[in-house]
Amino acid sequence: MDKLKLMASFISVAEEGSYTAAANRIGKTKALVSMHVDKLEEALSVRLISRTTRSLHLTDIGSAYYEEAKRVLDDITTLESNISKKHQTLTGRLRLSAPTTFGEIVLMPFVATMASRHPEIEFDITLNDRYVDLVAEGFDASIRIGKLKDSNLIARPVGGSHLKFCASPTFIERYGAPTTPEELAAAPCVVDRNFRQSGVWTLSPDINVKASAKISVNSAMAAARIAAHGTALTLSPDFAVDKYIHTGKLVTVMEQYPLEELPIHVVYPHRQHLSPKVTVLAEELKKYLQR
Repeated sequence: MDKLKLMASFISVAEEGSYTAAANRIGKTKALVSMHVDKLEEALSVRLISRTTRSLHLTDIGSAYYEEAKRVLDDITTLESNISKKHQTLTGRLRLSAPTTFGEIVLMPFVATMASRHPEIEFDITLNDRYVDLVAEGFDASIRIGKLKDSNLIARPVGGSHLKFCASPTFIERYGAPTTPEELAAAPCVVDRNFRQSGVWTLSPDINVKASAKISVNSAMAAARIAAHGTALTLSPDFAVDKYIHTGKLVTVMEQYPLEELPIHVVYPHRQHLSPKVTVLAEELKKYLQR
């Protein structure tokens, strides 16, 4: 039997002066508390409490044992409290993975802001567009964009991104702006292989277009840059093309087909004993993306 439980029962009896009061204090039965004290005395081979039909009192060795046992349990309580407080403190390393383009354009300014507010956090960020195994690779969390596959990970939605068909004014002057699925299918395109169906674009539940891929890349930023040079049309997330749209290097086309929003999630391995750093990351990123 756990000796700490025996000690706790003994201390309660010593402080309350009766088995009944001690049992009420710690939420146990009187019989169980009495058994705990008996087991403790048996283990120590000493008499800790002298009992009569009307009262009880500590023996000399019982009084000495009470003082030491109380100190031990107090030390354990303090240790557990300190560990709990340390766990709840926003300190230490936060290992995070994120898609490359989203990370460079959106996440880095956010991290810079978060780091200034929480200087005790050490950010360790990996940007790549491959699937990351959080548990095997030791990440605390990951940013994922798009519909998630079923998994054992916990996913917390923090925002969304819109896909946009874009082409440069030079491209439109040369090829024209596509307005139908047939014209879109015939236009030279750059496709991003990071999409699950990079070569097939869904305009609506019943309209899919096979892209005429002249260039294939694995980066949303690369696709946006190629399109801005007038070489090809692109379907890219807003965070990759918006700066080109704002400067007039790209314009949106096929706007009559509103595309589905891509959800953005913070995913992490499990909810139990979740690091407060991950919680704060998700909460602050959600607010940042809403702005």
